[in-house]
Amino acid sequence: MLLWMAVAIACATDRGVTFFGAFDIAPGTSFSTLRGARFGGLSGLAYDAAARELLAISDDHENPRVIRLRIEEQPFRVTPVGVIPLSGTPVGLDPEGVVLLPDGHLLISSEGVQNEVPRQPPGIFEYSHDGVFVRALSLRDKYLPPSSGPITHGVRGNTSFESLTLAADGKTLFTGTETALAQDGDAATFEHGALSRILEYRLSDDTFVPGREWLYEIDAAARPAFDADFFVTGLVELATTDSGDLLALERSYAREPGEAGRELNRIRLYRVAFDGATDVSALDSIAGATGLKPVTKRLLLDFGKIPGLPPALAALDNFEGLALLPPEGGRRPLLVVSDDNFSMRQRTWFVRLAIH
Repeated sequence: MLLWMAVAIACATDRGVTFFGAFDIAPGTSFSTLRGARFGGLSGLAYDAAARELLAISDDHENPRVIRLRIEEQPFRVTPVGVIPLSGTPVGLDPEGVVLLPDGHLLISSEGVQNEVPRQPPGIFEYSHDGVFVRALSLRDKYLPPSSGPITHGVRGNTSFESLTLAADGKTLFTGTETALAQDGDAATFEHGALSRILEYRLSDDTFVPGREWLYEIDAAARPAFDADFFVTGLVELATTDSGDLLALERSYAREPGEAGRELNRIRLYRVAFDGATDVSALDSIAGATGLKPVTKRLLLDFGKIPGLPPALAALDNFEGLALLPPEGGRRPLLVVSDDNFSMRQRTWFVRLAIH
C-alpha cells in the first residue's frame, strides 16, 4: 500500500529560492515496479533528460541499486517506475551519489566501509546503463585510510564521498568529503566547523582523472536543546549550476538517547564559487599550512525557515540529495530528497524548489 502526502505551495524565500511543494513516501511502502527491491535510502539524485526521469541511488550496502522515478506536476508527486541493480563491484559499497554520463553510463560515489577489517575503500565507480561494473576512477592516496587500526590518514568512517555532480558540458565531475580528512584536521563539532575537500575530475580520453582540489568550510554542528548521544554534520551533496558554480547541501543531525528521544535536523543550501580559492591537490595534508584560501560560500536557503512547509516536515529530515531539472519560465527547478535510512521513524521527502 502506498502512503503519501503532497503539498503544493508557491511562496518566495530569501536569496533567490522559491518553494513549490513537498511530497513524501512512508517508510516500508512497497512498489511492484521495483521487482522486490526495497524502496528507501535515497541519498543522491540525477536527472535523465532523455527518459524524463529521476535516478536515485539507494545506499543499501547489501543490495546497491539505482531507482528510476517519474515526476508528476499536478499535483506534485514522485513515483518509482523501475530499478537498476549494481553488480560486479570488486569492493564493498556504501553508495551515496549518482551521475548519469552522456553515453548512458552511471557513476556512483561510495563512502567505502570503514567499520570492517579489512576496510573497503571509498571511491567513484562506473557502471553500464544496466548496472554492470565497468571500472573505478583513480583516487589519490591521501583519501585512503589504513586497512586496519586507527584512522590517522584518509577519510573518516561514514564521512567520505556523499556528493557527486557533473558539469553541464559533461567533462568535469565534482565530489567532496563530508568532513575533514584525518590528516587535515578535526571533524566538525558543536564548538567548531571543519575543512573538507572538494575534488575535481576531468574527462581524459574515455574516463575521468583527478584534477584540482579546494578546501570547503563546513559549519559547526547545530547545537540541540538536549544532550545528544550521537551527532553528524557535513557536506552531503553538490550540484553544478549553469554559471559553473556549485550548490552545496550541508546536513547537521543530533539525537537524544532513548527510543522517544528528540532529534534535531538543520539543512542549509549554499552557492559555492571557486574564484581565488587555493588549489590544494598537491598537499597530502594541510596541517600547518598557511595562506590557503577555501572556496567562498553564500547561504541560499535555511530549510528550517521555509514558509509553507507541511507540519509533518516542521522538524525537517535527513536531506542528502539534489537534482537540477530543465529550466522553466526563467527559473531552474531543484529537487531535494531525504534519506529515510530504512527507518520506520523517518520518511522519504521530495521538496521542489526553484533557483532564480
